[in-house]
Amino acid sequence: MSEVLAGRAPGPADEDLLSAARGGDREAVTQLYRRHHADLVRYARRFVRSAADAEDVSADALLRMMVALDAGRGPLTNVGAYLRTTVRRLAIDLAGRNALSLPAGLEAAEGAPTPEPDGEPALHAAFTALPPRWRDVLWRVDVLGYRPQDLAAESGISPAAACSLLWRARTALRRQYDELRTATAGTPGGPAGARPAAPGRA
Repeated sequence: MSEVLAGRAPGPADEDLLSAARGGDREAVTQLYRRHHADLVRYARRFVRSAADAEDVSADALLRMMVALDAGRGPLTNVGAYLRTTVRRLAIDLAGRNALSLPAGLEAAEGAPTPEPDGEPALHAAFTALPPRWRDVLWRVDVLGYRPQDLAAESGISPAAACSLLWRARTALRRQYDELRTATAGTPGGPAGARPAAPGRA
């Protein structure tokens, strides 16, 4: 059933291929790559802005899994879930590296600072200092255009909980940004780093 749902022809189970890959079987690695690549790119496209970025984070996720397998680590089962988790983390990291302006809607929030020209280091540092779940929520809602109810359905939480989570993430980003701007006002070179935001009940 899982092979039919994944849209691939029958063949060795993922668990068998993983075991062979750990033993140095390069053909097993190739089969794993071919089996999961297309689905992973489609999944990655939900979290990044372009098809090229989706290809990049998917390839990086697959490469990291292969390196882990070569070292005797990596997943023992459920390759798809392992790769999707890796893609989400890579997409969040990419968002932090590419953060050039406040996500849509944040600049309109009460008390939010006015964004400065593209590439402002304080914003990048503030975003990357947030806990991963908060970064994920902000990226999905304020950049990719998810609605809170979409976030709730995908995360398995109530719409009220999704709204609360989004509010906490936005509040933490504004606070972190304000603190960095205050701390680095008049300091050449901008912020060297950011203090990780307290996750609270993220």
